[in-house]
Amino acid sequence: MTLRRLLLPLLALTLLVAACEPTTATAISAQGLQRQSDGWHGVPLEVEREMPDVTLLDTDGNEVNLREATAGTPTLLFFGYTSCPDICPVHLAVLAGGMRETRTTTEQVQVVFVSVDPERDTPARIDEYLASFDSRFLGLHAELPVVEDALRQLDLPGPVVEGPDPRGEGDLIGHPAQIVGFDADGEARRVWPFGARRSDWVFDLPRIVEQWSAAQDEAAEDAA
Repeated sequence: MTLRRLLLPLLALTLLVAACEPTTATAISAQGLQRQSDGWHGVPLEVEREMPDVTLLDTDGNEVNLREATAGTPTLLFFGYTSCPDICPVHLAVLAGGMRETRTTTEQVQVVFVSVDPERDTPARIDEYLASFDSRFLGLHAELPVVEDALRQLDLPGPVVEGPDPRGEGDLIGHPAQIVGFDADGEARRVWPFGARRSDWVFDLPRIVEQWSAAQDEAAEDAA
């Protein structure tokens, strides 16, 4: 897939869809995100969307309703797969680095990884994969129709098999290439496209904690 396609916006939500190809990560991730007019680096959404109301499984086999489990805490949601050669590991690594640098905990901002590759992504594999970034990240999986339903609720396309991985590790899978940010009320507020750098997260994470938290909502209600 070309760099142009990787950066092509979807009109309604300013969202990205990309396949994982082993030659693109360095060039794209080096760019970082342009600072928005309101000071954020994440891209604001123009259309209202809520956290998907779907039930998946955690890596212990427990059912997790995504909307209920994330209620009350700002959440960063990412759909990917553990065999991804560049987009997924780059995204997760820079996010984890930003959280470490800002000392942001997963009690303040949840990070949820949903696998789009249920055939290969076993619970053990998801756990091992996320542990290489931050073991506090929540890994979820489900049958493909459930994952596709979650993506549909966000107006995102479902995963697409793009062809054999040249590394000999099965198929490459095209999937949404951005992290979606939700406030404590489960409203989608911004996206961080592939290309976000640690510095982007270092700038935005404190804003997420300060402006999207349940405590902030309560303070605003008290002031009113």
